[in-house]
Amino acid sequence: CLALAPLLQGCVSALHGTMLDRCGQLMQQAFPGGDIKVTGRRLSAAPTPSVATTLVEVRGQRRNIRPGGLVRRDVAVECRYDDGILTGFRWTAGPVR
Repeated sequence: CLALAPLLQGCVSALHGTMLDRCGQLMQQAFPGGDIKVTGRRLSAAPTPSVATTLVEVRGQRRNIRPGGLVRRDVAVECRYDDGILTGFRWTAGPVR
């Protein structure tokens, strides 16, 4: 078991990296024309109902909006994965005020 631990850790890290990337892509696809640059991605520290549930938070910035404008420039989403399958997507900041 100890010999397999590093290998399994690598698989878990790769899966989380894939979820982080997918959530960033979903944010960009959910707001076409938003010209969103991903500025941060992380696994959420929020409690989940199951060990198989992963929450991913992704932050971004709309490049085609000036700071201080009427439309929100900074945006964020949360993606929920159960056993690696996307089961939820919600905007936590933006894309409009």
